[in-house]
Amino acid sequence: MAPPLDRKKPRGWKGLLRRLRSRYRLVLIDDTTFEERFSLRLNRLGVLVLSVLTFLLYGALIVAVIVLTPLKRYIPGYSDQETKLHAYRSTVLADSLTLALHDQQRYVDNLRAVLSGELPMDSASLRRPAQVRPSPEELRAGLDDSLLRARVAQDERYSLAEGRASSERRELASVLFVPPVQGIVTAGFDPQQRHFAVDVVTKADEAVKCCLAGTVTLASWTSDAGYVVQVQHTNGLTSVYKHNSVLFKKAGDRVKAGEAIAIVGDTGENSSGPHLHFELWHNGTAVDPQAYMVFQ
Repeated sequence: MAPPLDRKKPRGWKGLLRRLRSRYRLVLIDDTTFEERFSLRLNRLGVLVLSVLTFLLYGALIVAVIVLTPLKRYIPGYSDQETKLHAYRSTVLADSLTLALHDQQRYVDNLRAVLSGELPMDSASLRRPAQVRPSPEELRAGLDDSLLRARVAQDERYSLAEGRASSERRELASVLFVPPVQGIVTAGFDPQQRHFAVDVVTKADEAVKCCLAGTVTLASWTSDAGYVVQVQHTNGLTSVYKHNSVLFKKAGDRVKAGEAIAIVGDTGENSSGPHLHFELWHNGTAVDPQAYMVFQ
């Protein structure tokens, strides 16, 4: 018998490609009858390509599930742009609410100190009525004042104030006023008796609120009206608050509608108890405040 031929196996890339292309048969045989049930031809290169394709398909499926479904939110450390944007907005809102709460708390503390009598130097006027009040003889009107009053009364006798009343009501109908205080009106608007205001009785420590936004033009003390605050508004409106016990504002301050400007008091010669004397003027003419706001 002749010896077998010595075939040299190729080496290098050629040998690797040849081994990858070598064909194999995968056969499934019945163990009892040895009958062939299934057979499959394959080679190493096909198995390698199939494995790579399977891995890529599996990776693409996982990426699609993460990107296109809400499952990504449960992955630790993952945060999309929408989540970051919501977090940023929530942080800004929380910071704004903190600042607003801080300002509100300072306002409440200051108001509590004012109502309890512990007045900071920069929050309210600390002026007090004069201990020595002038006598009736000293308050009597002089000659020049009497002549001026007579001249004004003569001019007002022929004025057209009543004819302008309807037009003033139409002009002020769209203005939203804030009642300065809530209480009982003891004296109404009566031009015939030269009472150009309403007197509202309320608690002695009640805060007086500004009826409209404007600028304080007067914050002072007078012998007949006590502590007085006058605010100039737009549209030719002016509001006056008299007989206060404490003033919160000074001339030149800007105030908002509903902002506390004083405390109800009983100061001045013409005061007979804790109440607010409130006047409302439009273009130099006194108007009835009860026509535009409710005090009770």
